[in-house]
Amino acid sequence: MEKSLTMPKLGATMTEGTVLRWLYEPGQWVPKGEPLLEVMTDKVNIEVEAPVSGRLMKVLAQEGDILPIGAPLALLVDDAVSGNSDGALPAARQVASTPAAKREAALRGIDLHTVVAAGASLPLLREDVIAFVQSGDDASQQKASTAAPPPTIHATPLAQKIAREHQLDLVAVAERKPGEKVTRADVEAHLREKVAKAPAEQSTPAEVSSSSSRTDEAQNGELIPLTPVRQLIAQRMSQSSSTIPHIYLDLEVDMTEAERCRLSVGRSLEAHGEPPPSVTALIVRAAAAALLAYPVVNSVFATGVLPGKDAIRMRKAVHIGIATDTAQVLLTPVIRDAHQQSLPAIARELRRLTLAAREGKLTPEEVSGATFTISNLGMYSIDTFHAIIVPGQSAILAVGKVTRRGIVIGDDDMARLEIRPLMKVSLSVDHRVLDGAAASRFLQYLKQVLENPYLLV
Repeated sequence: MEKSLTMPKLGATMTEGTVLRWLYEPGQWVPKGEPLLEVMTDKVNIEVEAPVSGRLMKVLAQEGDILPIGAPLALLVDDAVSGNSDGALPAARQVASTPAAKREAALRGIDLHTVVAAGASLPLLREDVIAFVQSGDDASQQKASTAAPPPTIHATPLAQKIAREHQLDLVAVAERKPGEKVTRADVEAHLREKVAKAPAEQSTPAEVSSSSSRTDEAQNGELIPLTPVRQLIAQRMSQSSSTIPHIYLDLEVDMTEAERCRLSVGRSLEAHGEPPPSVTALIVRAAAAALLAYPVVNSVFATGVLPGKDAIRMRKAVHIGIATDTAQVLLTPVIRDAHQQSLPAIARELRRLTLAAREGKLTPEEVSGATFTISNLGMYSIDTFHAIIVPGQSAILAVGKVTRRGIVIGDDDMARLEIRPLMKVSLSVDHRVLDGAAASRFLQYLKQVLENPYLLV
């Protein structure tokens, strides 16, 4: 029977998703539970699994389409209808098999039809191919039996597809992660290295003169289409800058005591085998305390929620998003209930979320629901910058690097010059919700707890 695959609800706040990649082609067999396509929601990529075993008869949504929850994505026909439940050899050249089985057969140079003819049932699994090789049923394998077997590669379906599209040998990628599964991030990193190492292509005068398109490209620059992720970011940032009236407040913080506190806590954690908390973790802890003290910064402007009126929605929980750079895109994982967590707990959660972001393993719940955002570019030697407010929030804190500079300490009569670690922060706020005085009080409190972090204990 036919089975319709629709856009699933992959998160509590999800209303629509973007089709990124199809991992199977129409006509191919898809085992139940095998990743069928990749969908993006709120900047997180999720693999959608096949609900039944069957043949992908028709793709109803193209890569790049943005569709609401419940919109049709594809049609599958289960094994009873497509005639594969009895294990008979399909009339078509394609043999129902998993991607792992196809990859194993390709590595060993085996025709999957011979595996089926030897008695294996459909759909073929990788184990069927290996068993076929070990049984010696294929005469062509006799000669190769004395040689070392090809390496076994474990890779995600998306990593396999990208490798096929770029004609990339996954063996070279897998050699860097012996015994581990190759992911999309591994393949894309390998491709970037190949591009960086490749010598610049040079064209002969004849080639240049025969191609006006190349001349146009040289004069006007190359056109690079936006990826779905970058398109979503562009839409959200345009929405924010055009609908939210921003004001910006800058402040400098003396991080002397913050550094001492961080190192003191770090020594305690290192005794238990944990690394010391980062500066970002300490800022998250301080920001959570400041948001509790000034909850209006943790609120959001709500349009049309009252009869004929707008309102300010006050939030009780403090969920802080942390802008995190990955090799592919900027993500914002969320530390939930930051106001209820200690500095060591925040440090552990921050490390976990950062690793998951860079490995592409964040869930929709881990990047949604933030009430306030922190963007720290200090590790890139940025002194100060102004960030754009994330839609659905009222403020974002931009953090620069910690720099050791001379400042004047003490009153006029006892003034002295000292070298201190200083850090500049900038608060962008929604002027519909906060005026300059309220935002300033929040920043002053943040400065107070960072310069005397023992108030947080």
